[in-house]
Amino acid sequence: MPQIFDEPRPAQPLHPHADRSADAGVRIHPVIAQRWSARNLDPDAVMTPDELLAAVESARVAASWGGTFPVRFVAGLRGDSAHTALASLLSDGNKRWAASAGALLLGVVQTANDKGDLPYAMFDAGLATAQLSLQAVSMGLVAHPMSGFDRDEARRALQIPDVFEPLVMISLGHLGTEDGADPRIVERDRAPRRRPALEDMVFGERWGAPFSAEA
Repeated sequence: MPQIFDEPRPAQPLHPHADRSADAGVRIHPVIAQRWSARNLDPDAVMTPDELLAAVESARVAASWGGTFPVRFVAGLRGDSAHTALASLLSDGNKRWAASAGALLLGVVQTANDKGDLPYAMFDAGLATAQLSLQAVSMGLVAHPMSGFDRDEARRALQIPDVFEPLVMISLGHLGTEDGADPRIVERDRAPRRRPALEDMVFGERWGAPFSAEA
């Protein structure tokens, strides 16, 4: 197979199950193939402000409907008051592992502006989160988006305006070692990625008809 991409490698050793792209007969960029939402994070590794801002910058330059870019972040580094406040919003299940992340970010989406509703705001947020996750991989980090947090309390505690919707919490950190880690977390991290087969995702001519790659 021809070499389509240079293969930049993350700054830290890969988890043995990080490259989980299915053998679908096509090749994707290694940074994308190596993206995964690990839970086993190093509670002692330090996240720098530059690393955090680089991740947010990657989200900032994501495509946005009509140039509206409705996404904002509340962010904190482990040990500061923002991180503590964000960690307190997590569900009990997420708090057990994500509270030790080097950084926590709350993704917030503007749902309306002075011209009316922003119908693609959630789509924009997904694009921004995806780019943040890939930037994390390129820096040898792990980003894990989470839905399990108290949205009402986030709005109240962080004084989020009404036209903004707390949408996603993201842990950002360094991968931890499996030695001494919670075996339940290790088991979940090692579980195979579950996705539809490629032929079940892309159709040709009509819905359900096989896509033909032949010229």
